[in-house]
Amino acid sequence: MTKKETDNKSKSGKNPLPWVAGAILVLGIAIVGGLYWSANMTVQQVRFEGNYFTTAEELQQVEVPTGVNPDSINYADIIRQFEKLAYVDRANISVEPNGNLMVQITERQPIALIADGSKKVYVDQEGVRLPKVLGKSVDVPILYGFKATPLGDTLSSDAFRYASHFLTTVHRKKVSNATISEVAWTNKDGIIALTNQNGVKLIFGKGDYANRLQNWEAFYGKVIKQKGIEAMRSVDLRFQGQIVTREKGT
Repeated sequence: MTKKETDNKSKSGKNPLPWVAGAILVLGIAIVGGLYWSANMTVQQVRFEGNYFTTAEELQQVEVPTGVNPDSINYADIIRQFEKLAYVDRANISVEPNGNLMVQITERQPIALIADGSKKVYVDQEGVRLPKVLGKSVDVPILYGFKATPLGDTLSSDAFRYASHFLTTVHRKKVSNATISEVAWTNKDGIIALTNQNGVKLIFGKGDYANRLQNWEAFYGKVIKQKGIEAMRSVDLRFQGQIVTREKGT
């Protein structure tokens, strides 16, 4: 090997250790800086997302500490307080990069408006009664046959389970949702509904609501569209393989 070749090999094999040491030093400084920032940052602001029925004033009544390090907060206790609010089903708290808190609210969704005499309250699919909120209405059927009080209590009877199943199924079916405006529970006939046009009585009974609503939609598309809904008095959908109707004048 010549001297020139030896010099070239020496230059190409420079010692990488100073570069590695420099990178480790920079990484170490970043970690220390991050730990220092994490240890010294404080919560200055609390923000809310996902609430509609629950007002900002209601949410702000829950005491969330500010001016303290996020790691010192009892999140489980704060979440429990949020979930005591009427419409709050779940609350989740996350810490933003600047140390502030984001509270994500998941609200209960009304499936009907219970009408109990002069008292009217919303109810969700789990049977939790919910107060009406001024200026924040929702387009859901009116439900009869259940008590409107006490608020916050849960309807857990078999009757309400039938009603909840019916109402949630109606919500998923476009034609049924557009044609049914009032729903009632009776011990004798189960679920009875009224159409939003002409108040035609629809008898759905107790259970099998997906099929019975499908039959109603087929009947509505084939018969009602031809004869007109004003010709009908009642439609009984409880029987397998047949629909029993009663027309006006009969």
